[in-house]
Amino acid sequence: MAKGGTSMKMNIAVSINQAFIRYLYVMLVSLFENNRRQNLCVWLMSADLTDAQVYIFEELAQSYGQELRFIRIGKELFPKDLPFTEQITIETYFRLALPDLLPDELERVLYLDADIIINQPLDEFYFRDFEGKSLCVCRDVTAASAAHISTSPMFAELREKPGFTYFNAGVLLMNLKKLREKVTLEYFVQQALRLKDHLTYHDQDLLNYLFYGDVIYADEKRFNLIIRPACNSGFTYEEIKDMAAILHYAGPKPWRHEEVRYELERFWWEYAKMTPYYVELLEDIVLGEIHTGSLDQLYRDLKQENDELRQIVDKCMALLQKLS
Repeated sequence: MAKGGTSMKMNIAVSINQAFIRYLYVMLVSLFENNRRQNLCVWLMSADLTDAQVYIFEELAQSYGQELRFIRIGKELFPKDLPFTEQITIETYFRLALPDLLPDELERVLYLDADIIINQPLDEFYFRDFEGKSLCVCRDVTAASAAHISTSPMFAELREKPGFTYFNAGVLLMNLKKLREKVTLEYFVQQALRLKDHLTYHDQDLLNYLFYGDVIYADEKRFNLIIRPACNSGFTYEEIKDMAAILHYAGPKPWRHEEVRYELERFWWEYAKMTPYYVELLEDIVLGEIHTGSLDQLYRDLKQENDELRQIVDKCMALLQKLS
């Protein structure tokens, strides 16, 4: 498939519930802003959005001359026995239905989590050659995933196989043509129920387990940069601005008042400022902190820990002086 060009449409899939409306809006603004020369069709999946809420996203797409199509998901497709949590909701499984739900003529789709910012055009990633594989993904290089893989019984056998690398499913380029030849939503659900006691990261674990050897890896620093670890590694705003096309706020979220703030949240807030929800989002941060005092409590906890460590150091120094 040829790269780029306005004649080639990029199909982007997202899934949310009502709690994520504002955050998806921020993500879509970043997508549209940085892909103005590309024809886009966004496929929005949800089980609980109202017609009026869908219209908000349709208006946004139209304001950029882009297209948005809504797919209402029946939750009966996803049994209540599937594992999910408040943080990893049932909506995460919706991406598994894309090969079944999207039109047969579509041969590829890029699924994106809502906690993402698009920083550069996506045509280089979207139109890449699948090299015969079902998925194009990026490695998950976080400490949490490394610990998960090293201890999970589900991945005990795969850990010993050559080339196995755990990937993050928040950025998932899907080869629909090939996927339709080998899997269905029913198959995914059956496998998830069979393995549910081992699915820590739910359908992400499932996809890693089922597609070993059938994925091609893209550069995670460019196409799925997990932002908090990038900050911890010393990457600056300017470096990431030039380097990364897709920024992923997996883990700590820029909009949660309970989180410790850091410089690289700036990317998210720059696009939040371009939305009608900017003031609400700021109020959530400020008023949430006023009501809970979570950062003040964090400071107190750290101060107490520091005082306890200082006492231990003082005792050690006194003991060393006696020995000398």
